[in-house]
Amino acid sequence: MKLDREMEMLLNEIPLLHHGGLLGVGDAGADADADADLSYLIHELAAMGVVDGDDDPPAPAAADSLGLPSFIYHKKGDNLVPSHPFAIANYRAHMPSLFDPVSFDATAATDVWDIWCSPPPSTPPAATPRARCKNGRRKNAMAASPKKCGAAAAAAAAKPRGESLVGLRGFMYHVARDQHGCRFLQQRLDDGKREVDLIFAGVSRHAAQLMVDPFGNYLMQKLLAACDAGQRMELVLTLTADPFVLVRISLNVHGTRAVQKLIESLRTREEINLVIDALRPGFLELIKDPNGNHVVQKCLQSFEADDNKAIFEAASVHCLDIGMQCHGCCVLQRCIARSRGEHREKLVAAIARNGFELAQDAYGNYVVQYVIDLKIPNANSSLAQQFEGRYIHLSMQKFSSNVVEKCLKVFKEADKAKIILELLAMPQLEQLLQHPYANYVIYSALQNSKGSLHSALTNAIRPHVELLRTSPYCKRIYSRALLKK
Repeated sequence: MKLDREMEMLLNEIPLLHHGGLLGVGDAGADADADADLSYLIHELAAMGVVDGDDDPPAPAAADSLGLPSFIYHKKGDNLVPSHPFAIANYRAHMPSLFDPVSFDATAATDVWDIWCSPPPSTPPAATPRARCKNGRRKNAMAASPKKCGAAAAAAAAKPRGESLVGLRGFMYHVARDQHGCRFLQQRLDDGKREVDLIFAGVSRHAAQLMVDPFGNYLMQKLLAACDAGQRMELVLTLTADPFVLVRISLNVHGTRAVQKLIESLRTREEINLVIDALRPGFLELIKDPNGNHVVQKCLQSFEADDNKAIFEAASVHCLDIGMQCHGCCVLQRCIARSRGEHREKLVAAIARNGFELAQDAYGNYVVQYVIDLKIPNANSSLAQQFEGRYIHLSMQKFSSNVVEKCLKVFKEADKAKIILELLAMPQLEQLLQHPYANYVIYSALQNSKGSLHSALTNAIRPHVELLRTSPYCKRIYSRALLKK
C-alpha cells in the first residue's frame, strides 16, 4: 500500500513536466534555478516499473518455435498500463498527455523549436510530500517541490535550441512511439547535426523495435536520411547482428517501409554485403510475402547485379515454387530484368526447364510468357520441345491457353507450323472451336498463319460454319473476313 501511495504521488507531479522544462517552456517569472533537474522523475518511474529508460538494455525477445528471437508487437487497443496497482483514476485526472495538441500564439510563431503548452490549471493539485522509498535505487533521489520544478522550467526556456531534447534523455524511445512525440522528433531532425546526434543517441539501440512501430518507423526513415555515414553503419551493424532480425522486420507491414529506406540509403559495399547476408536466410519467405517482396524488389532496384547475385541464385533454385505464387511471379520477372550475363542465362534456363508446369499455373503462365517475349533462342527452343505433342492439352486450359497464343505470336515459323498442324490433326476440331479457351487459340492461329498453312486451317474450319454462327465461343472466328470469303 505504501508503494501505491508513492506511485500516485509521483504521477501527480508529472503535469509539472508538461508545463515545465521537459519541452523547453516555462514561466519566465519563476525563480531561476538552472541546477534543478527534472529527469529524476523519469528515472524514479523507471525504477518502479512504469517506464523503461533508454539507458537500460532492451529486454530479450522471446524465442519462437525455432529457438530464434521474435518480436512482440503491440496491437491497437492493447492495454499498456503497467501491472503495478495504483489509483488509475487519479492518474488520468491529473496527468494530461505530454503531446496533446496545443495552441500557438503570435509570440511562438517565430520559434519553431520550443512547443508552447497550454497554461496550467488555475488550481493545480497540491503535491503531497513524498516518502522515501525502501528501494535502494532511489536512496539518492532529489526531493522535488513545485517551486523547484517551476524554476527548472524557466531555466529550460532560456536555453538555446536543442536543449529541450536533453530533457528527453532516458525517455526518447517512449517519445518516438507516440504519434505526437514522433512528429516532434522528426521536426527536430531538421534543426541541425546536434539534434540529429541527440536523437540518434536516444533511439539507435531500439532501432529494431521502432522500425516495426506504427509511429516510430517514420522517425527511423527520416533518421536514416539525416544521419552521417558512421551512424548509418552503426545502425546496419545493430540490425544485422542477430540472425533473422532484419528478415522479421521486413515481413512487418510497418517494418518493410523502414527497411526499404535503409536499402536506399546504403552507400558502401560493406553495408550492402551486411544487409544482403542478413536477408539471405529468408529470401524465399520474403519473396512470397506481401510485405517482404517489396524489400527484395528494392534490393534489385537499388543494387548492382553483382551485389544481387545471392537473390538470383535463390530465384534460380526455387523458380518453380516462386513462379507459382502471386508475389513471387512478379519478383521472378524483376530478377530476369535486372540480371545480366551468366546470372540471367542460368535463371532463364531454370524457368524454361519448368516451363510446362509453370504454363498451367495461374501465376506461372505470366513468367513463361515473359521469357517467350525475350526471344532467347535456347529458352524458346527448350519450351517448344516441352510443349510439342501437348498443345491441344494446353489449349483447353484457362491459363496455359494464353501461353499457346503467345507461342503462335513469337515462335519461329517452323515452330508455329508444328502448333497449327497439331491442332489440325485433332479428329474433332469442332470441340476446339466450341471450347471456352481453345477457341482463342484457333483465332490466334488464323491471325498468325500464312500461305498454305493458313489455307489448310480455313478449309478445316469451313465445314462447321453453321456451328460458328450459333455457338457463343465461335463468333469471333466466324467474324474473320478471310474465313467469310
